[in-house]
Amino acid sequence: MLADATVCAVCLKPPTAADPLTAGHILDRQLGGTNDPSNYQPEHQSCNFAKRAADAHVVLVTGPPCAGKTTYAQHFALEGDLVLDLDTIARDLGSTRYWHHDPATLARADAVMRRQVLKVAATRTGRVWIIRCVPNGRTRTGLARMVRADKVVVLLPRGSTLVARARRRPDVMATVTAINEWQSAYTEGALDTVITSWRRR
Repeated sequence: MLADATVCAVCLKPPTAADPLTAGHILDRQLGGTNDPSNYQPEHQSCNFAKRAADAHVVLVTGPPCAGKTTYAQHFALEGDLVLDLDTIARDLGSTRYWHHDPATLARADAVMRRQVLKVAATRTGRVWIIRCVPNGRTRTGLARMVRADKVVVLLPRGSTLVARARRRPDVMATVTAINEWQSAYTEGALDTVITSWRRR
């Protein structure tokens, strides 16, 4: 398709050395488009980037430990979405634990997470899911505004549900303590969408 293309389907101008043509979706995958060749068209790299910037979608997913933040984000994320999760970053850095990583690895992971969040705030391109605990409503709202989040999701299952999930972890007491500390510090935020339960689609 690109070999035969002479103009960009978006702006109808020819390619240049500085702005060559690339393959872009006619109907975006987020709107039901597919990766079938018939759903592609030639687009300048700059036009394709502008389309993606316009389709940017940032969701801040928060809640106490065991609320299911990672599960929620991974369930609703589309192919190609970026999911920023501190635990995943820590494991990528070599942690052998699923939660409660050693202090040195946790500090390194948190630094990587902060850099990624700042990058999202600066560029706001693509679809990004940011997973943080953030119990304080004012802090949560400030973070959401910094990254220009479209939605702030606060997952708040019942306490009994959180404890039941904590009991399935190897560090039960530490997890229950973390849950209680989060709940004690929790305040509502101006941008919150509170979800107490949800079902996989």
